[in-house]
Amino acid sequence: MSNVRVSQDGPVRILCIDREDQRNALDRATLSELEVAFENAARDKAVRVIVLRGAGDRAFCAGADLKEVLGHESIEESRTHFGGVAKVIAAMERAPQPVIARVPGFALAGGCGLAVAADFTIASESAVLGLPEIGIGLLPLMVSVPIQRAVGSRKVLLDLVLTGRRVDAAEAKEIGLVTRVVADAALDDTIDELCALLARHSPQALAMGKEAVYTAGEMDAHAAMKYLREAIILVSRTEDAKEGITAFFEKRDPTWTGR
Repeated sequence: MSNVRVSQDGPVRILCIDREDQRNALDRATLSELEVAFENAARDKAVRVIVLRGAGDRAFCAGADLKEVLGHESIEESRTHFGGVAKVIAAMERAPQPVIARVPGFALAGGCGLAVAADFTIASESAVLGLPEIGIGLLPLMVSVPIQRAVGSRKVLLDLVLTGRRVDAAEAKEIGLVTRVVADAALDDTIDELCALLARHSPQALAMGKEAVYTAGEMDAHAAMKYLREAIILVSRTEDAKEGITAFFEKRDPTWTGR
């Protein structure tokens, strides 16, 4: 892969958008590589956590590669490019492992969408998020889905989409775009600690918990309660749950099998 650098740190798979000179902008090749990288990580039983980041600390991702967008010569090229964002977001959601976005600097437009679509979005105090597309006559339509999921408010989403204003990390946390805001110097240590915590948990419980949250979130309350009742029954009957309960009574650390 030329635009996405993949590395492994113990149980953690790190996917790095490696286009620092372009502020890690998303062209079609990068989006395709990201989709494949998430799918590969999702299938690898040795991967317990996935971290998505951009090269350097100036930007997590500045959004679509506008030079490439301007050069689209057909509707099909545009469909492939913008559809690629949706495919990456879907691959992030399908991955059974928790996905953490490391967000220093700018996370704008499609980059904001990818950051917010992660299961955990850890931002530095100097991070800036926003959907500035309207300023150049475009709209952030593909990423509006995960962003509305995160903020839970049509009014907040419309404010971001129709004004194009940028928000600092503190406001991003307040309106629900990010999970945590930490000092710039503490960003990597915080993510390392979160990765270590998640990797200590049952991979089966993590996967089923992630799926349950996303699935129930698309249901009305009555249907969600029925679905979640069946989900907890399945969780309680896994080998990991039985091992976890046994280890609790035996006052020892559990040994997870992921089954």
